Amino acid sequence: MSRNFTNAISAGLIGTGALAWAFAGRPLVANPDLRTPLNPLGINHSPYGQVFAMAMQGPIDTYFSGSQYGGVHKHDDAARKATESTQEEKAKAADVPLGSRLQKLITSLDNASTERTNPKPASNAQRLYLRRQVEDKLRFAYQLDPSHYGNYNSLHFFLTEPQMGTRPELTPSALQLADETIQYCLNQKNDPRPILTAAGACTNVLQLMFADRQNPLPKYDTTQMRSYLNLLDQCIHKYETAAEDWKQSKNWELLSPMRINECNERYDFICKIRDASEKAIVIFESKQHSQASN
Repeated sequence: MSRNFTNAISAGLIGTGALAWAFAGRPLVANPDLRTPLNPLGINHSPYGQVFAMAMQGPIDTYFSGSQYGGVHKHDDAARKATESTQEEKAKAADVPLGSRLQKLITSLDNASTERTNPKPASNAQRLYLRRQVEDKLRFAYQLDPSHYGNYNSLHFFLTEPQMGTRPELTPSALQLADETIQYCLNQKNDPRPILTAAGACTNVLQLMFADRQNPLPKYDTTQMRSYLNLLDQCIHKYETAAEDWKQSKNWELLSPMRINECNERYDFICKIRDASEKAIVIFESKQHSQASN
């Protein structure tokens, strides 16, 4: 049997297999039940993902500033003053170690990459593009680490505020995001910080339900509000227990004072929202009773 004939048979078998795979694989690809979220290298929800989620804050802040203020624009006077330097200042700069000068150069180049030099204000299309970039990066950062307090709340804000988000979502979508966040965060062990994110998600749901009361036909009643208030109480109690455990094990000492202050401020804020929410629910319940009696 000649080599050409053998190669032809091999090519025919490969082609037949590819054709069969194309016909058999199409129903599998089209089946929504078989679709899985993209998670390259298992980075989502991993410790590496948590680090990347924190690192995303810089790019997100840059795009957000650009979408709101049109970027950082350096005026002519400021630019002229920045370039003015005396011979004495130049001499001092020459004495700076090479490593420090290189770091300063890298910093200036990084700032220059985001500096706005166009004297004209940003157009609506450009602002929309920048807001879309912020929203996409927030979604990506949330997928990396759903327990990150800032990324979750920022994404929730973009979903519920039409003037900010580029894909305005209905309340059920924001509720689904909150429920997924609560479930994920409460399953995290040995760290009290995700519990604060779960508690924050509970307060967001309550605020959505309170806003829904302004509609002629509200979708959510006080029973549903009470269920999330009870869930919020569970989160607060669980956080207090976990925080005390960390105090006993001295794990808090492994964090910077800034991170500890952030947790304390979030805890205090959530407790205030919790008390205000209970008062609002009591008012709604009293209105329901008065309407029922009439």
